[in-house]
Amino acid sequence: MRPAALTALLVALALALPATLAATAHAAATRTICTPTAVLFDTPEGFVIAHLRRSERVEVRRRSANRRWALVVTRRGTVGWLAYKRLCRA
Repeated sequence: MRPAALTALLVALALALPATLAATAHAAATRTICTPTAVLFDTPEGFVIAHLRRSERVEVRRRSANRRWALVVTRRGTVGWLAYKRLCRA
């Protein structure tokens, strides 16, 4: 690889790294269930895999394209989709 191409590649990686780290940190926010109960699904509007209660904490990994669903991980390690409106505002 030529030195100019290597330099351009390193600059591009250096510029992309902070954005990647910020997106990862933002995606892994911990939130609390605010409604009396919440249902965890295997896919948005899929099969029920767990029931959660108010005050349980979950780690939000990402949101669906329509922003109605959140992919979460419970304290017990269960991964599933939860209606985003069931979470407390940050």
